[in-house]
Amino acid sequence: MMIRSIPVLFLLLLSGIISAQTPKADSLILISKTIQQDSTYVSVLNQIAEELSDKDADQSLDFAIKAQLQAIKIKDVPGLGKALNNIGWAYYRKGDYSKGFDYALRALRINDSLQLLSQLAISYRNVGAIYNSQAKYRESMDYFHKEMSIHAKLNNPLGVGRSLNNIAFCAHRAKIKDSAIIFGHAALEHNSKLGDQYLIAFSLRTLGDVYFEEGSIDRSIDYFLASLTAARAAKSNFIIETSLYRLGKAYQRKKQWKVSITYLQEAVAVSKILGAKSEQATIQKLLAFSYAQIGDYKKAYESQAIHVALNDTLFEERSRARFAQMQVAFETEKKQAEINLLKKEDEAQKEKIKDQRLYTFLLLVVVALVMALWLVSWRRNQFKQLANKQLRLQKAALEQASFQKDKIFSILSHDLRMPISSLSGVLQLIDKQSLSEDAFTKIKHALGKQITSLNTTLDNLLLWSRNQMEGVTDVQASECSLYEMVENNSHLLTSAANQKKIVIHNDVSITAKAYADVHHVDIILRNLLLNALKFTEEGGSITVQYREDEHMAILDIIDNGIGMTKEQIGKLFKVNTHFTTTGTKNEKGAGLGLLLCKEFVEANHGTLSVKSEPGNGSQFSVTLPKSKYV
Repeated sequence: MMIRSIPVLFLLLLSGIISAQTPKADSLILISKTIQQDSTYVSVLNQIAEELSDKDADQSLDFAIKAQLQAIKIKDVPGLGKALNNIGWAYYRKGDYSKGFDYALRALRINDSLQLLSQLAISYRNVGAIYNSQAKYRESMDYFHKEMSIHAKLNNPLGVGRSLNNIAFCAHRAKIKDSAIIFGHAALEHNSKLGDQYLIAFSLRTLGDVYFEEGSIDRSIDYFLASLTAARAAKSNFIIETSLYRLGKAYQRKKQWKVSITYLQEAVAVSKILGAKSEQATIQKLLAFSYAQIGDYKKAYESQAIHVALNDTLFEERSRARFAQMQVAFETEKKQAEINLLKKEDEAQKEKIKDQRLYTFLLLVVVALVMALWLVSWRRNQFKQLANKQLRLQKAALEQASFQKDKIFSILSHDLRMPISSLSGVLQLIDKQSLSEDAFTKIKHALGKQITSLNTTLDNLLLWSRNQMEGVTDVQASECSLYEMVENNSHLLTSAANQKKIVIHNDVSITAKAYADVHHVDIILRNLLLNALKFTEEGGSITVQYREDEHMAILDIIDNGIGMTKEQIGKLFKVNTHFTTTGTKNEKGAGLGLLLCKEFVEANHGTLSVKSEPGNGSQFSVTLPKSKYV
């Protein structure tokens, strides 16, 4: 265990903050002013941007943009790929993930087309980091593994060390504790052998995160302090700042508020140098809490005000929406590339077949002459049967399509149009000069509920519509922790449950496992819990229980709500008779949640059943395989 030391004066702490520039950056800047503006000039600008990337995001961005413009001017495509990587990373450090993702993808395309492996690895790292920031951990870890495989191929131990750090951090964010600890210690051992202080600091900070999450606060403080020491040696403002505010959080857990404030104040100062506005907002919120605990409400208010100013909600929403659009575009581009590859393979196959056509034609002529008389009578009868069969299939398909169209239009005209119309009317009333603060708060609360309902309805509608057109495809089954998934979804629905004073009990064993697609199970649990909340009276309770037999894991979602009749139960999972009703607090819904649950359960080789009586609540039982051998 290393000895923890607590700084006494904030001014002494500030003396440890690393200057935005380094001697290496200064010397490179001087060189850039004396050389010809060719590809070497672009390379020097990119080196400056890389050197400043973890010290001053704004300055790093400025030099990367200069490199980009010059590379375009002189048609230096490799230099452009490197510049785009640096721009994407700078925007990531600044917390602008949509722009970061945009530039990272542009860099990835260039570096992949040129097979510039060292820069392609950085592109994979950038995309993985941004996916990680958006909680898309599976995609993030895929890109970090791609990054590591390239570094291993290039025999680049520093790159491998950074990849190990990224994978460990991503596993921690995804709450895969075992993997986080294994990769974290592997990264620390690897990077310690290399002696790279930046990578060592990253490894120590990740292990501190893991132990903080499990409640080992003193142990986490040891790792954060060690990370801070290594980061100062590496002159990495990014790791310095993130280690400092983690120490502030850890000392909050120990209720040592003044020590917490000391670390958080220094973290604010470093974040301003780094230009990380999103992290400044997080630190100011932590500061406000610590100030409030020692009774300094003036400073608490000031910190909270800074947090609110930095944390621009509208910007965050626009950023997330743009990120989602770019992600869809990227996935579409990947699919198109796969289609083009298939087309090329198809054309090659056609060329092969073309050489065989003459022989095939001659053979068919001989066979046709032999069977001509028999085919005349057979085809008459066969054509008639085939035509009748096609007509029946087309009629059934048209009826199904007509029902799906009516269902979708019904949802659009009633469940979506009416709430949106209501929202439009409410928005016209929001005039702060004519509304009291209480009225404004109530309207804001009502808007939040309606938007949440609309969001859930749209998610279910899009999933259901896609399933009707394509079926449930791409089932990626793996072993998943049922306890963690129930816990995560219960936490997501805490606000909705609190509004109706409903308690959600997670009685699932912590060792309970199932073998199914994690995303499908997540959608199933969320919809069943939402359904239970919708039809449970205020003050009620919902319990999730686990049981098993030899091959199957069974989750029971039990509520003490209003229940259902046998007639209503009979309509639940039939597309042509499905219905929807309002909840106990007039909650809206499109009636698609349970249909989605049934489709996803069956796609994972499971079953969904229900027991209910009017006035005695309902029990929905989800049965899933315990292993892939079932």
